[in-house]
Formats: sequence, C-alpha cells, structure tokens
Amino acid sequence: MILAAALLALCWSLAAAAADVRSLDSLAEHCRFSLGNQRFNLCPVFEANEGNWVVEYEVPTPPTFTKTSYTISLRGALQKNEGVPDHEQCPDGSWICMITSNRRLFEEEDPRVLQVIPVAGELSLKHRDGSRYHDYFPGLNITADFRRDVLHVRLHGGYYVYQHQKADLQFICDQDVEEPTNPITSWAWNGTHTFSWRTKHACGETVVTPTTSSEQTPTSDSGVPEPTSPPEENGPPDDSEPPDNEQNLIDPDVLAGRSRRSMMTIFICSASVVAILVYALYFPPRRLQHLVTSYVKTHPSLLRARVGERVLVRWADEDFVLDGGEEDVMVNADEQFDALDEQIPLKPSPRRSSVLTNYGSAR
Repeated sequence: MILAAALLALCWSLAAAAADVRSLDSLAEHCRFSLGNQRFNLCPVFEANEGNWVVEYEVPTPPTFTKTSYTISLRGALQKNEGVPDHEQCPDGSWICMITSNRRLFEEEDPRVLQVIPVAGELSLKHRDGSRYHDYFPGLNITADFRRDVLHVRLHGGYYVYQHQKADLQFICDQDVEEPTNPITSWAWNGTHTFSWRTKHACGETVVTPTTSSEQTPTSDSGVPEPTSPPEENGPPDDSEPPDNEQNLIDPDVLAGRSRRSMMTIFICSASVVAILVYALYFPPRRLQHLVTSYVKTHPSLLRARVGERVLVRWADEDFVLDGGEEDVMVNADEQFDALDEQIPLKPSPRRSSVLTNYGSAR
C-alpha cells in the first residue's frame, strides 16, 4: 500500500498542469494582462525609449573581434536604414534583428557582416526565384506566461537558414532597480534568443478571486431582483475576458513541454507497474501465495499440461534399447532373472522425507 501510494503521488506530480499562457496581439495595446492570479502592467516598459532598444556585445576572436548586435522594437516593425544595403539588414516586418560582424584590430576599418538573422516578426520571405519558403508560416504570435517568478514574453516569427527563430524576454521582478531599464542578452541556442530584463514592473499584483457567495444579484426593496443594465454598444470590453483573438493561440513550446511531460509520466508509471509485478513474482507475500495455491487446487484443469507417470513409463519403454556393446547394470535386483522384471519409478515417493541427490543415476 505504501508503494502504491508513492507511485500515485509521483504520477500526480508529473502530470501537473503547465503554467497559464496568454496570447497577445500587440504589446503596446495589451501591455496590461493577467496570468492566473497575477496581474501585470508592462506599459511603462514598452513605452520607454520609444519602444526601441539596441543590445550589443563584443568578444575577442583572434585575430579579429566579433560583435553581436540586437535591435529590438516592441511597438512595431523595425524601420529600414536607407544608408545600409538590404542584404546587410533584416527584411521588412522584423521586430527583433540580430547582426553579427567582425573586424580586425584596427578600429578605423569597416566591420564585415557575417550574419543577419530576423529573430522575430511577421516576415514575407521568398527565394531568389520568387517562391515562398514551404516550411515558414508568417506570424508574430506574441505569448506570455509566468513560471518560477519569471515573466516570459515570447515573440515568434523569425527564420534563418531553414530554422525557426524566436525571442524570449524574461522579465525579473526587482524593486530596487532604477527605471527605465534595458534588457541584456542571456544566451542563444537552437534558434532561441533569450534576454534578461530586471524591472519593478515585472512584480505582479495578486488578484483575489471573489467567492460565489459574495456575488449577489441586486434586489429592490420588494425583494424582486432588479434587471441589470445592458452594456454600452461602444463601451470597453470587460478586462476579465480577453478578446476572442487572444484565447486560441498557445505557445508551441508549452505544447511541446506538455507532450514531453505526458510521455514521461506514462513511461515512469508503466515502468513502476512492471517493477511492482516483477517484485511480486520473485518475492510474493504469504497471503498471495495462499491465494494462488487455493485457486490452483480448486481449478485442477490448469495442471493438465503436466505429463503423467504412465506417459513417462511408456516413453521409457520405447527408448529402452541396448546396444550390443553396452551392459545394463540393474541397481534394484541382485540376480539376472529378477532384473528382467525390474520396474524403476520415474520419481521418488512423496512419503520419503529425505532429499535424494543421486536419484536415477547408475552406479
């Protein structure tokens, strides 16, 4: 029972639901949102610096220096730079653009562009012949979720060398930081570019859900419920219910995480059941042994596959052929005449308590 309870608790813990996820059509228009019982207001963050940031770092790669620069826009697509060739900047519709370049030790030399990666945006990518990429589906698809005290805002839609790209803005609550703040790069791997952003606006406000008992229908003095006034035709929508276009999109990473957790839960539960069955088979408890023995005694048909003594004797008579050069020595008869009718049982008597170690062997 203890093992079964532990197994059940493990399955429940592995099958726990994932964090609440919400889709946002626009960061500027939907900068106030709720995730579970937490309410966030990132409007001061998105409106600062006119919604544009440049995050860059440089590392030595002898004999050159390699520089990585991210241009981030959270209020719309990036504007084209007329003084830069098109092949050295991200295509139209990019919200986040990564450019990698390197230079030699002389700073006065112009850097050489190595990579131009549209990380996120609503792109319209085409091959040189004008055909579209068959594995790219345009769409920004901004999602937000709150996990482990970190607010994740993800922007999808990037594409580079047959690989999808996305940005993960990780907002961390910090009441002591001086506003406005800027993001910093964390890591980039397998098409995911993460940024750490410390701000006091990432500290969510806990929302207390009212109980049903406190929600009462207004009544008049006579005790008759008063009709509720209809909502205004052009009035603002209720904050508790997001628009229809914000309810259906789910972050693909969350779906993949749920699938992996489900598969892991099924695997661990199946392995645990098999382990319990193997343990019960090799080390059965006494109660289980008594139950199995009683069941077998009441159902003798289960033992029909066992070969009887008559069949064993018949097989022995059929195979009892002596070659000319062999001599058979009987062990239970002294004279040759008595040995012709000797019968040797094929199994020892169950009445004998001692264990026969050399039964059936010639001496």
